[in-house]
Amino acid sequence: LFEPSSAVYSCPLAMTDGAARTLIANGNTRLVQRAIPRLTSRSPKDRWTSGQWMTERTGGSDVGISQTIAKKDGDAYRLHGVKWFTSATTSEMALTLARPEGNPPGGSGLALFYVETRDAQGALNGIHIHRLKEKLGTKMVPTAELTLEGTVAELVAGDRDGTKSITPMLAVTRTWNTVCAAAGMRRGVALAVDYAKKREAFGSKLFDKPLHADTLARVVAEQRGAMLLAFRIAELMGKEETKEASPADVELLRLLVPLGKLVTGKQAVSVASETLELFGGAGYVEDTGLPRLLRDAQVLPIWEGTTNVLSLDILRVLFRTPSLAPLFFEIARVREMLSARTSRLLDEAELALRHAESWLTTTGQTDRADIEAGARRFALTLGRTMELVYLVEASAMGVELHEATARLFAHAPFDLIDAAEDRALTAEVLGDVI
Repeated sequence: LFEPSSAVYSCPLAMTDGAARTLIANGNTRLVQRAIPRLTSRSPKDRWTSGQWMTERTGGSDVGISQTIAKKDGDAYRLHGVKWFTSATTSEMALTLARPEGNPPGGSGLALFYVETRDAQGALNGIHIHRLKEKLGTKMVPTAELTLEGTVAELVAGDRDGTKSITPMLAVTRTWNTVCAAAGMRRGVALAVDYAKKREAFGSKLFDKPLHADTLARVVAEQRGAMLLAFRIAELMGKEETKEASPADVELLRLLVPLGKLVTGKQAVSVASETLELFGGAGYVEDTGLPRLLRDAQVLPIWEGTTNVLSLDILRVLFRTPSLAPLFFEIARVREMLSARTSRLLDEAELALRHAESWLTTTGQTDRADIEAGARRFALTLGRTMELVYLVEASAMGVELHEATARLFAHAPFDLIDAAEDRALTAEVLGDVI
């Protein structure tokens, strides 16, 4: 509810939440005692926020090629390198990756470091800020390009495997991303519905125009599916953090976090675009505030792993343990509470998952290039299918509106697995373009 009106304050809050969870998970007692009371404080005088500094000039998602060097200096380290995209640069601390001198290349040679942005006298801690980024959206969040010039830092965990040490942060921030996507969609839907009930054109309210109503209802269905997926993830994360999660819950959470982030990020952009169109010309005019919905939505499929990167991550997980069992268990859980009318929708969802599982098994045994090319369609199929499952669950709990929403959502494609000839078509299309 707060996010769309907050000038994107959720961004530093997400990273602060993720930093706190990461420090606790890595068990560094000194840093936990120093930082956690500040990161969780509600006092304006004591509270800290945290940034995360991963992206370098060499690239964003491939952090293994990081060029920032960490030089030992007594019990601490001094960092030297350029961070090309540092969100929430005004935060009091940050977590960042760097390569201790002598470590091998690749992600295994990186270490995770804790940095306080200012020293005891209030001066910047060896940080030279070159400029703030001129971004498409989220303009209220200061994002900087900076050089670390002997920045004092401490190891969070060991002096290697920093990309593994940062995993708890990514789970938290990707969940925030999912919730913020649902929130932005909700804001757009609320505005569009209110406008449709007031705006008169061609003799009646837009809300009463069949085509406008059809468009609006489909946007509502996307928004509700995203919201239910987001809060199922939040529920599971809460169980895990309070040690109430079963092993099955943990396995399900590991799959749903990247799936939720990637599918809701794409939905958020589509829904924001449709929202602007539902307002007509007013949707394109800055002083209505509507264009910001679209600009701010576009960060959601990019930040914390693009759709393609997350799709490949999901494939890597499934290659290690090739099973969609956690998703099928969810369908079985929901099926126990179904009425006959909604069971058909769950049958369709299960059929889509079976199709995806079959594609994963058969294609993975024949051609890894084919399976990589189809990774996005595979991941989006899983994500949209689970949204349908949770819409069906809501209807089974007696929410009549959600049954209609689930039925309408099912009319949009959610099984996106395509034929094996796609790679050949891709090569032909790109060959023509080039």
